[in-house]
Amino acid sequence: NAVFDEIVLSMERMSGITNLEPESGVVECQAGVVLQVLGDTVAPHGYTLPLDLGSRGSCQIGGNLATHAGGLRVVKYGQLRGSVLGMRVVLPDGRVLDSMSNMRKDNTGYDLKQLFIGSEGTLGVITDVSLLLPQAPTSVNVAMFGCKSFEDVVQTYRLARQSMGEIVSACEFMDRTCMK
Repeated sequence: NAVFDEIVLSMERMSGITNLEPESGVVECQAGVVLQVLGDTVAPHGYTLPLDLGSRGSCQIGGNLATHAGGLRVVKYGQLRGSVLGMRVVLPDGRVLDSMSNMRKDNTGYDLKQLFIGSEGTLGVITDVSLLLPQAPTSVNVAMFGCKSFEDVVQTYRLARQSMGEIVSACEFMDRTCMK
């Protein structure tokens, strides 16, 4: 796979967790922090990450934001953008846009950080982020159902959400080909 007009940046040396506020559930970190490292750091304080990916052991939070990764927990916690309180970004001309904040409510002016989520680095490079963390669940249960059709999968999911509400945090579907 040849690289033509792409720029590849390694953020692995920007892997610091700079602040964790156990009282408020806010964490500040650099873009190169591996998702699993971040999760393991916040877990002893009773928090979890709103994002979980199969690549959690290698993906980095800055890349997760730049690609607007959804992940397994989107069912319960929503899109990752809703957990972003602040962000620091280096713009293409070298200027730094600093919108780092730990405030849950900030209605002062434009919410520029939202432009960079999902922009895949085309508008700037995310270097730091501030996230609001959800409380970790007190228990986790897994269920596996066999359904005859996709329509049955949708109906089973709908019934689970109706009867268990916010307890359902993830849902995955595997068809017959995946099971072989």
